[in-house]
Amino acid sequence: MKPRVLQHAANDNRFHAFPFARPTPRLTLIQGVASTPRAQIALRATSADFEFPIARSEADLAAAAALVEHCYGRRGYPAQRPESTTGETTLLARWAGRLVGTVTVRCGVTQRLHAETGFAEHVGALREQGCRLIEYTRFAIDRDALVNTGQDIDLAFELIRRALQLGRVSLEATDAVIEVNPRHVRYYQRAFGFRAFGAERRCERVGAPARLLHLNLVAVDSASRPGLALH
Repeated sequence: MKPRVLQHAANDNRFHAFPFARPTPRLTLIQGVASTPRAQIALRATSADFEFPIARSEADLAAAAALVEHCYGRRGYPAQRPESTTGETTLLARWAGRLVGTVTVRCGVTQRLHAETGFAEHVGALREQGCRLIEYTRFAIDRDALVNTGQDIDLAFELIRRALQLGRVSLEATDAVIEVNPRHVRYYQRAFGFRAFGAERRCERVGAPARLLHLNLVAVDSASRPGLALH
């Protein structure tokens, strides 16, 4: 019997974790600010201080599920531990060997997307256009652990941009969707160029309001700076 492949694209040698072009720089340096302790920390802290591996074992997947359960639970959201499927790839963020973040990329070519439960007509419209869809789900960051690292870094951005790369390069997706709490919509719009797709609805999986966001990965690919192209 062949061993079960835990994660779709986990061994795809076309995947390289390098960033998308960012619309605006995170740090704006002004005269005198670099001499402050906080500014010095911010200048030193980069994504190079973290590891962003793909989950390759049952232990990796269990740790990611536990982090999601912990982070969702703190906000009062239910988070049952899901079974991994061959249509999902889980990306991890580690600092000094400790798991501090995770996000799962779900391939809509091989699986039904979670977003199709609450936003079926919107996802269906994308499918009718011939889009190769991926979905970002089970996104969690251990904010307390991140603070303890002493790093001033936008880990959400660093983790999501790598997940976007994985979807575009390894899964050859053309479009991405994600369900987010309405208060996070502007962040995804500003940082990555997502657009709101449909009105606010209730996500029954977590019992909270949600907005569906959509991103055309082909357009982002074409707009990337030289040296940051996805292929």
